Amino acid sequence: MRAADCPEVSHRSCGADLARADQSSKLPTARASSTEINTLALYAATEILKATPMHQRSEQLSDLGGRITAPMTDAWTHDEALWLVELMGIQCTGTSRQSALSNWIKTASARVPRRASDGRPDCPYNGQLPAPAPR
Repeated sequence: MRAADCPEVSHRSCGADLARADQSSKLPTARASSTEINTLALYAATEILKATPMHQRSEQLSDLGGRITAPMTDAWTHDEALWLVELMGIQCTGTSRQSALSNWIKTASARVPRRASDGRPDCPYNGQLPAPAPR
Protein backbone atom coordinates (compact mmCIF):
# COMPACT_ATOMS: atom_id res chain seq x y z
CA MET A 1 0.00 0.00 0.00
CA ARG A 2 1.37 3.39 -0.95
CA ALA A 3 1.06 6.69 0.96
CA ALA A 4 -1.01 8.13 -1.87
CA ASP A 5 -3.63 5.39 -1.35
CA CYS A 6 -4.09 6.23 2.37
CA PRO A 7 -5.07 9.85 3.07
CA GLU A 8 -4.26 9.48 6.79
CA VAL A 9 -0.59 8.77 6.08
CA SER A 10 1.53 11.92 6.20
CA HIS A 11 3.98 12.91 3.50
CA ARG A 12 7.62 11.95 3.75
CA SER A 13 9.70 14.46 5.70
CA CYS A 14 12.59 16.11 3.97
CA GLY A 15 16.04 16.23 5.51
CA ALA A 16 15.70 19.78 6.82
CA ASP A 17 12.59 18.88 8.82
CA LEU A 18 14.34 15.90 10.38
CA ALA A 19 17.39 18.01 11.23
CA ARG A 20 15.19 20.65 12.92
CA ALA A 21 13.34 18.00 14.93
CA ASP A 22 16.62 16.41 15.97
CA GLN A 23 18.07 19.76 17.02
CA SER A 24 14.96 20.82 18.97
CA SER A 25 15.01 17.59 20.96
CA LYS A 26 18.53 18.48 22.16
CA LEU A 27 17.56 21.89 23.50
CA PRO A 28 17.31 22.15 27.30
CA THR A 29 13.84 22.56 28.69
CA ALA A 30 13.36 24.81 31.68
CA ARG A 31 9.62 24.56 32.01
CA ALA A 32 7.93 24.11 35.35
CA SER A 33 5.05 21.70 35.66
CA SER A 34 1.51 23.06 35.88
CA THR A 35 1.29 22.29 39.61
CA GLU A 36 4.44 24.33 40.25
CA ILE A 37 3.11 27.20 38.19
CA ASN A 38 -0.19 27.03 40.03
CA THR A 39 1.67 27.07 43.35
CA LEU A 40 3.60 30.15 42.33
CA ALA A 41 0.44 31.85 41.02
CA LEU A 42 -1.38 30.99 44.24
CA TYR A 43 1.46 32.42 46.31
CA ALA A 44 1.54 35.59 44.19
CA ALA A 45 -2.24 36.08 44.46
CA THR A 46 -2.08 35.57 48.22
CA GLU A 47 0.70 38.11 48.64
CA ILE A 48 -1.08 40.63 46.41
CA LEU A 49 -4.28 40.33 48.45
CA LYS A 50 -2.38 40.57 51.74
CA ALA A 51 -0.71 43.78 50.59
CA THR A 52 -3.96 45.31 49.30
CA PRO A 53 -5.84 47.54 51.77
CA MET A 54 -9.03 45.93 53.08
CA HIS A 55 -11.37 48.35 51.30
CA GLN A 56 -9.80 47.47 47.91
CA ARG A 57 -9.49 43.69 48.26
CA SER A 58 -12.81 42.94 46.57
CA GLU A 59 -11.78 44.83 43.46
CA GLN A 60 -8.31 43.24 43.52
CA LEU A 61 -9.82 39.76 43.82
CA SER A 62 -12.00 40.46 40.77
CA ASP A 63 -8.93 41.67 38.86
CA LEU A 64 -7.21 38.38 39.67
CA GLY A 65 -10.14 36.45 38.23
CA GLY A 66 -11.94 35.69 41.48
CA ARG A 67 -15.61 35.88 42.29
CA ILE A 68 -17.50 37.16 45.32
CA THR A 69 -21.06 36.04 45.90
CA ALA A 70 -23.24 38.00 48.31
CA PRO A 71 -25.57 36.16 50.67
CA MET A 72 -29.18 35.64 49.71
CA THR A 73 -31.58 38.21 51.09
CA ASP A 74 -34.17 35.61 52.08
CA ALA A 75 -31.80 32.96 53.37
CA TRP A 76 -33.38 29.84 54.84
CA THR A 77 -30.19 28.09 55.94
CA HIS A 78 -26.97 29.27 57.53
CA ASP A 79 -24.98 28.61 54.33
CA GLU A 80 -27.22 30.89 52.31
CA ALA A 81 -26.52 33.75 54.71
CA LEU A 82 -22.73 33.66 54.14
CA TRP A 83 -20.51 35.52 51.69
CA LEU A 84 -18.66 33.23 49.26
CA VAL A 85 -15.22 34.03 47.83
CA GLU A 86 -13.77 31.86 45.07
CA LEU A 87 -10.38 32.12 43.33
CA MET A 88 -8.05 29.48 41.85
CA GLY A 89 -10.28 26.62 42.92
CA ILE A 90 -10.37 27.68 46.57
CA GLN A 91 -13.75 28.60 48.06
CA CYS A 92 -14.16 30.26 51.44
CA THR A 93 -17.12 31.70 53.27
CA GLY A 94 -17.58 34.32 55.95
CA THR A 95 -20.26 36.30 57.72
CA SER A 96 -19.00 39.46 55.98
CA ARG A 97 -17.15 40.18 52.76
CA GLN A 98 -14.00 41.06 54.71
CA SER A 99 -14.08 37.88 56.76
CA ALA A 100 -14.62 35.75 53.64
CA LEU A 101 -11.63 37.43 51.96
CA SER A 102 -9.50 36.96 55.08
CA ASN A 103 -10.50 33.29 55.25
CA TRP A 104 -9.51 32.86 51.59
CA ILE A 105 -6.09 34.41 52.22
CA LYS A 106 -5.55 32.18 55.26
CA THR A 107 -6.61 29.03 53.37
CA ALA A 108 -4.54 29.88 50.29
CA SER A 109 -1.46 30.64 52.43
CA ALA A 110 -1.79 27.25 54.11
CA ARG A 111 -1.84 25.49 50.71
CA VAL A 112 1.47 27.00 49.54
CA PRO A 113 4.28 24.49 50.25
CA ARG A 114 6.91 25.87 52.62
CA ARG A 115 10.62 25.13 52.94
CA ALA A 116 11.60 22.94 55.83
CA SER A 117 14.63 25.08 56.64
CA ASP A 118 13.18 28.58 57.01
CA GLY A 119 9.45 28.44 56.31
CA ARG A 120 9.61 30.52 53.14
CA PRO A 121 7.50 29.41 50.17
CA ASP A 122 9.05 26.45 48.43
CA CYS A 123 10.59 27.29 45.07
CA PRO A 124 10.11 24.51 42.52
CA TYR A 125 13.59 25.15 41.14
CA ASN A 126 15.75 24.75 44.25
CA GLY A 127 15.28 21.02 44.83
CA GLN A 128 14.37 21.23 48.51
CA LEU A 129 11.57 19.14 49.94
CA PRO A 130 8.38 20.82 51.22
CA ALA A 131 8.16 21.69 54.88
CA PRO A 132 6.75 19.04 57.20
CA ALA A 133 3.05 19.27 58.00
CA PRO A 134 2.23 21.47 61.02
CA ARG A 135 1.38 19.60 64.19
